[in-house]
Amino acid sequence: MIRDVMTMKNHAHIKEASELEILSFSGGFFLQEFLSTVFGSWLFFFYETEMGLNSWLITLGYTIYALFNAFNSPILGYYTNRKNRFTERWGRHFPWIIFSAIPWFVCLFFVYSPNLLSNYNDIILLVWFTSFICLFSFFFTIFSVNYTSLFPKKFRSEEKRREAMSIIGAVSFIASGLGSIFPALIVQFNNLRSYSFMAFFSMFIGFLIFGLMIPGIREDKINKKYKYEIKENGTIRDFFHTFKFSLKHRNFVVLIILIFLNLIILRSVGAAFPYVVRYIFDAPTITIGIISSFYIIGAVCSMPFWKRIGNKIDNNKLSLMLSGFLVIITQIFLLFVPNVPFAYFMAFIYGWTISGFFILLTIQINADVLDELAAITKERNENIYTGIRGFFVNFSIVAQAFAFSIIHEATGFVQGADKQSILAQWGIRFTLALLPLVCTVLGILIFWKFYDLTKEKVKKNKKRLDELKI
Repeated sequence: MIRDVMTMKNHAHIKEASELEILSFSGGFFLQEFLSTVFGSWLFFFYETEMGLNSWLITLGYTIYALFNAFNSPILGYYTNRKNRFTERWGRHFPWIIFSAIPWFVCLFFVYSPNLLSNYNDIILLVWFTSFICLFSFFFTIFSVNYTSLFPKKFRSEEKRREAMSIIGAVSFIASGLGSIFPALIVQFNNLRSYSFMAFFSMFIGFLIFGLMIPGIREDKINKKYKYEIKENGTIRDFFHTFKFSLKHRNFVVLIILIFLNLIILRSVGAAFPYVVRYIFDAPTITIGIISSFYIIGAVCSMPFWKRIGNKIDNNKLSLMLSGFLVIITQIFLLFVPNVPFAYFMAFIYGWTISGFFILLTIQINADVLDELAAITKERNENIYTGIRGFFVNFSIVAQAFAFSIIHEATGFVQGADKQSILAQWGIRFTLALLPLVCTVLGILIFWKFYDLTKEKVKKNKKRLDELKI
């Protein structure tokens, strides 16, 4: 059968990115981590405790959001992979990143501004909540699919990827920490307007970082010079065929499962801390900012360590297993954190351990799997695979919301109360540490059992890609 497929041509020597370009490129990771943390860490808490929306209605909104994303992510991944007059001139990913960023920032403001409504009830509030988180996700998906797909093309050698990983890792965790610190400096419990101010200033920071990242996401001449050609018996690029093919690829499925579980881990810890600070420590919101500061310091300080570990072991699978084991130990201690000073210490340790796990998974392991798919299919279709991955991992927010609702219900959490029972406080601890612990153990076991990209296979795939010049 004759099909339209995408090929690359005129593959001359590609100059590796400089450290300055890597730093500029990392602005995209900053935006993703910063805005996602601001979006996710306070969202459940805000609508449940401040707006008074029932936790099960919040879960319903998350479910609609996830179902929307189930089609949104793969369809956008497939559609943005197609050629148009803008991508012909500016590159395969650059125009889509530019197009999606500004409305993505603006949607964040409206997510945290239901107080703009003069009158509302639970139904109106649910519609507002669901509509704007879906719009936020729509533009975020366009941005993320294209930005993430650009990484394997910008950084092609293993050495350059590890160098980029150390810089991007530090930037990502600074962004994630700032996403917790910054709102804590502005938000005041029982003050709805403070949440709107927080979202507005977060949007403003997004605009600033976006301007700085533009030089780093420009595509080189090689990446721009792609075209559609007619091939007989070529690789199938039809979306549904690609979808079916990808799910037969074991390492890709393992990657999806690990990212799904990792997102539950990150979202649970981030979303649980406002509850911990208010109902267990009985401390002001600034405490969340201080905890996040220790988290940032731990994560940033660990980057040279994880880079040395990666270079010494020279095996991404073993490196991820090591980082996962350390995360498990940290989560056990986190479950029993007794007071604020110990929480500061555990935040530093948790930042140190989770940073290695997160960066290895989302950068190194992700790039290795995409390389393997490219070596098999003889073409780069990262947009489509990233969209397909998003089809599944977006349900992680529903899983986290269901877990929170079930735990809150089972332990007697009372919405709007100034104090919570001892059982409800333990429920909060479960959302902070036990739920992430179960997800980490499950993920490590699946990764150890089924992921088979060894050091030798990774090198073989890179050699094949060099031969294909893609």
